[in-house]
Amino acid sequence: WSDMIKLILSTIPLYGILSVLVWRIQTFGYIGPRWAATSYAVIGIIALSQVIQILRVNIPILKKGVPEDDKYRFSDVVALNSTYFANFGCELAIVSMIPIFFEQTWKLTPFAAGLIASTFSFVNLFARPLGGVLSDRLSSRRLIIIIYMAGIGVGLFAMGLMTGTMPVVLAVVITFLCSVFVQGAEGATFALVPMIKTRITGQLAGMAGAYGNFGAVFYTFMYTLLSAQQFFFVMSAGAFVSVIMCVFILKEPRGAFAEAYHVSSVDLEMDRERKASGE
Repeated sequence: WSDMIKLILSTIPLYGILSVLVWRIQTFGYIGPRWAATSYAVIGIIALSQVIQILRVNIPILKKGVPEDDKYRFSDVVALNSTYFANFGCELAIVSMIPIFFEQTWKLTPFAAGLIASTFSFVNLFARPLGGVLSDRLSSRRLIIIIYMAGIGVGLFAMGLMTGTMPVVLAVVITFLCSVFVQGAEGATFALVPMIKTRITGQLAGMAGAYGNFGAVFYTFMYTLLSAQQFFFVMSAGAFVSVIMCVFILKEPRGAFAEAYHVSSVDLEMDRERKASGE
């Protein structure tokens, strides 16, 4: 029952951030009060319907009783949501502002600034798969994600210290190294998702992915209120908050390095039903 409450509490911010986005768009004058009020109402209705659906689906299951081997800790889901909020969220936010940051800070041409900034995304080609590979090969998936998230915190803090007096080459190196941790943490996050509960991997991955976009909207919103240096410090703090959550909340998943993921009695029953129906 407490996990169902956690699910509801984890769902509400995904809609709440949309309200913040509407408010910010209104303050820029792109929509008027009437359209803003309509948007708030629509967001509220959708959020309420989602909460009702959570209650409708889960209350009968909880009343019936969940088999012990089919239970999982929603606190682990919350911890992983925080990691994707902090890593994928900051990636999208940084990609949207890093070209103009380099252009204005070091007085570069738009072409040069864009070329340098593209290295942040280019790292994705190898860093994200590397995060997944390391999680598969090393002894603790939980430790890997903690190390990656701590690396993001340090890297973003270092980016917050970058100024025009610093050699641009050093700034590029700092940005590159920070990106390695950001993208690698994304791979490490999704290496952990299937370990929580195999049968609902898609749902858990979907929620983690949604929190990544939640983070992007939140951080981009913060960028409209802060200087570039403050913006990096805020994202650094977000990464360290995720580290704390992973240290104190996230547990090493059962069977994480078994030949097959943990399969519960409910998994087996659903598999038999699918086979019987010819699916």
